[in-house]
Amino acid sequence: MRVDKKTETEVFQVYDEWLHSYLNGDVATYDSFFDDEYHFIGSTNNEEFLDRKSTTDFFKLTAEQLDGKSEVRNETKVLEQFGPLIFITHLFDAWFLNGEEWVFYNRFRFTNALQKNKEGWRFIYQHYSVPDGKTEEGETIGYDKISAENLQLREAIKKRTVELETKNHELEIEAALERTRTQSMLMQHSSQLDKTSKVFHEQLHLLGIDSEFSYLWLPDEKKSNHSFWATWFEKRKGKRVYNNKSVIYPLDKKEPAIAECYVAWESGEPVHINPVPPNDVSAYFDTWKELLGGIKKFKPELYPDGLYYIDSYMSYGCFGIMIKRTLTEDEKVILSRFSKEFERTYTRFLDLQKAEAQTREAKIEASLEKVRNVALTLKKSDDMLDIAQVLYEQLLELGFTKIRNAIIDIHNEDNETFLDYDYSHDMSSAVTLFSFYGDPVIEQQIKKVKSSNDAFFEIELKGKELEELIETRLRNGEKDDPRLRQIEQLTYNLYSFGNGAIGISNFGILDDDQKKILKRFRNVFTFAYQRYTDLANAEAQAREAKIEASLEKVRNVALGMKQSDHLLDIVKALYEQLLELGFNDIRNAIIDVNNEDEETFMDYDYSHEMGGTITLMSYNDDPTLEEQLQVIATTTDGFSEMILEGKQIQDLIDMRRKNGEADDPRLFNTDSVSYILYAFGNGAIGISNFGALDDSQKAILDRFRNVFIFAYQRFTDLSQSEAQAAALLAEKQRLEVTLSDLQATQKQLIQSEKMASLGELTAGIAHEIQNPLNFVNNFSEVSNELMDEMNEEIEKGDMEEAKLIANDIKQNLEKITHHGKRADAIVKGMLQHSRKSSAEKEPADINKLADEYLRLAYHGLRAKDKSFNATLNTEFDESVGLVKVFPQDLGRVILNLITNAFYAVNEKNNVTLSLSKDQNNASTSHARQDYKPTVSVVTRKLKDTVEISVKDNGNGIPKQVLDKIFQPFFTTKPTGEGTGLGLSMSYDIIKAHDGELKVTTKEGEGTEFSIHLPY
Repeated sequence: MRVDKKTETEVFQVYDEWLHSYLNGDVATYDSFFDDEYHFIGSTNNEEFLDRKSTTDFFKLTAEQLDGKSEVRNETKVLEQFGPLIFITHLFDAWFLNGEEWVFYNRFRFTNALQKNKEGWRFIYQHYSVPDGKTEEGETIGYDKISAENLQLREAIKKRTVELETKNHELEIEAALERTRTQSMLMQHSSQLDKTSKVFHEQLHLLGIDSEFSYLWLPDEKKSNHSFWATWFEKRKGKRVYNNKSVIYPLDKKEPAIAECYVAWESGEPVHINPVPPNDVSAYFDTWKELLGGIKKFKPELYPDGLYYIDSYMSYGCFGIMIKRTLTEDEKVILSRFSKEFERTYTRFLDLQKAEAQTREAKIEASLEKVRNVALTLKKSDDMLDIAQVLYEQLLELGFTKIRNAIIDIHNEDNETFLDYDYSHDMSSAVTLFSFYGDPVIEQQIKKVKSSNDAFFEIELKGKELEELIETRLRNGEKDDPRLRQIEQLTYNLYSFGNGAIGISNFGILDDDQKKILKRFRNVFTFAYQRYTDLANAEAQAREAKIEASLEKVRNVALGMKQSDHLLDIVKALYEQLLELGFNDIRNAIIDVNNEDEETFMDYDYSHEMGGTITLMSYNDDPTLEEQLQVIATTTDGFSEMILEGKQIQDLIDMRRKNGEADDPRLFNTDSVSYILYAFGNGAIGISNFGALDDSQKAILDRFRNVFIFAYQRFTDLSQSEAQAAALLAEKQRLEVTLSDLQATQKQLIQSEKMASLGELTAGIAHEIQNPLNFVNNFSEVSNELMDEMNEEIEKGDMEEAKLIANDIKQNLEKITHHGKRADAIVKGMLQHSRKSSAEKEPADINKLADEYLRLAYHGLRAKDKSFNATLNTEFDESVGLVKVFPQDLGRVILNLITNAFYAVNEKNNVTLSLSKDQNNASTSHARQDYKPTVSVVTRKLKDTVEISVKDNGNGIPKQVLDKIFQPFFTTKPTGEGTGLGLSMSYDIIKAHDGELKVTTKEGEGTEFSIHLPY
């Protein structure tokens, strides 16, 4: 039967290990491959044994004859399968070390039968087919008899021997490499690389390279580290035991030893021999201390003659050995071939590692998807426990074998508490409310989690801290977890997600990979939490909508109330809506209204079982009524909650009977009744309930109280409606008279403001006209005198002088004409400004308008106060040109702003002058000399607007009145000097131009008003 490749590999591995133990005298390994039913027939006359024990006992006696003194050469193996049995027929030449020479003994045919049991493939039968008569009893090899025969054969086979040895040596090397390949192919997981490295070390030994240990150097520049693997053997109970160990260090290519490795690696030479002299052996082993420290065979004193470490480089680094001697050229080639073979092995290792990583990643993704799927099926916030459970189960699947429980903490910043959802197979699920404070570990956790949305909290609890954790859990109502009393340490690993944390508690410390996995679950949970909050918000919104609908129904009933006994309709609506909102234990709804005697009240109550009733009750009926109701009845925010039990319930039944109420059968079948009442100013509204209400139910009932306050107000309004209507009518008539008076007064004030502006304008106009009229009068008088002089010169006959005088008269007449036209222009301009404003804007020269009103305002004030003087600064932007405005209205605004500026500087000047008269006040005298009243008018063209600025250096406007200056009738001037309408009207005029009127002021330094008009 044809044997499959896998079986063939397994069987040959067993056979080769057994044969190696036989040739090297390893009794324990030799015996371990025999089946209990093993049978052996040897090649000598005394080698027939029928059981395992007899075979092994004989080998113990003769093993020393074979150990290191026998070799198998020129061999051929044939493997066949017959049913469950595997047969190996091994043909080979047996050579034995006789003294210092290897001599040919004989050609053997070795037949083996193997059968697989629970321990693997085991020998059940072996037979050497060449009997040998050359040995005496008790010997394996007859050295004396074969020596003579071999002397005759030596020359004949010498040439043949060399050929066969060379061929056999190559076959041995290939066989050794094949064994390493076989082991590489058997690798199913990257963790099996250590076993493969042991096979490499062992096969080198079998080829005569007696290294002390073999090693691997594997630099990884991407990760900035390098790995070292070391493999060695130790003898234990006569058996070689192979060990290995690996470490990872940071990679520093500038470190001398590493730099030398890179130089050798890049040189292209396959093998580098590095001798270590005796004096450096101790330092050499120090560099390997982490890998080889504590191993007896690697003590420096065991290497008095020094040692060699020999590197053979390949694409991943190097495969090397440490040995007491140097290598032959042939051994260098073997080491190089092993290095290349390891390169292929390591490639397979990396492929396996990549495949494992991909498999691991797929498994992680599947677990993440399961958590994600649970999140998508959440229906209500309490289902958060389902996420905690699936998180726990998936972490177990991913190898978190020491997990205690999965945890989800949801913070409530309003009351500084958090809900702890946790799950484990041992303790099942639990939801526990914890405070942010009171436990040092929790306080640390909260502080860390709240520090960022990507915070990680890790803490290890031992001893007293662990005991305090147990106490905290019990104090908060959690079940006792017996596992916590059987451990020495517990770690908490929590990742924040914005409004809490998710993680685990663990019986041990998590490695970096586990932390990364846990963080990925946090990232998935962030989505789950968003869904959780969306659901919670949706639930709250739906609940709120339902509450609002119930409140609206009660409100609608109240709006339909026409008389007081309709309060029963309200109490019925309250009862029905509370049932709709889940008040399943409600007994009845109640409205109590105080009577004017302050000792009785009307009790309106309703339930489906008892219907609606109105009962006159007295606070004297029961002591609890005063405690429960009378104390809060006159307040608008009072609250009373009372639980009746035992005798108190019987007292309630008796009181109801006394007041003529029908028996309520439900009161005879309950252990307790609670009354929850909210005051509304003249009584209380609430319910009686079979059980206590939670906080959310109390909040809802309080909202119905607020709605009822409106209903009760409507009730009282209905009672007083007629009286209020009459009073309102009288008040309306009074207010209409007052409004008429106010309107008349307002018109008078506006007219007064206009007349005041007109007065200022008239004074300025009079001053402007006076100047040209003075010129006309003066030149007329001079011209009249010149006429008399000219007549005299004519009479004298002096015509030349008369002509000169006539010329002077002509010049005077021209000046009279000029100033006459100037006066005419002033009058026409004033007439133009005095006309009623047109309905449409018209182009106007802004610079001319500002200049004219500046002069008019100045001369108007000078006409009133001859002592007034001020510096006038103008800065007109010629690019402004014509702008479409209402000229008369804009002129009024400019005049008002300039007049106010003059008033401000004059007021400051008068105050300063008054203070300077005080001879004892030198500082104010100096201030008087420094102060110069100044008013500036500036125009400028901006990007989309034209600005007209009026600035003064007066006292400025106080901050406390700045917001009021544009209000009608507000003025800072003394009574009688201003109406308070100037700035208000100016503001309205500029708004009508689609512009802005702005003010900038600083107390003690001055004010600037700026007009911005669209261009």
